[in-house]
Amino acid sequence: MIFVTCSHANEGFVSVEQFLNECKVDKEPCMAFVMGVVEGARHQTREQLKDQPYAFLVHGSPVCLPGSWDSAKLTEIAVNVLTNQRQTWPYSAVSGILIALSGESTCDST
Repeated sequence: MIFVTCSHANEGFVSVEQFLNECKVDKEPCMAFVMGVVEGARHQTREQLKDQPYAFLVHGSPVCLPGSWDSAKLTEIAVNVLTNQRQTWPYSAVSGILIALSGESTCDST
């Protein structure tokens, strides 16, 4: 399965709606996409939040997720949150995933 079809490639990004539609078809690439988003975000803040296994910044605020969560759990949360937020569907899936996961943050302060 390919996340970016010809009709969506011209838009320059994978939308939340496209991401959710693809996740209905095949969970494996969906989980890989979510992990890529999380790892990309972590790379941006690796030095600042190095003590957390899944930690990144969203709009300048730290997001910490339990290290016990695997790709299936992270994906489940992102899909559930985004499915219920139709207003996010036209926007970037990368941004949507980060915002969805930020709602589950366990950071007190960093």
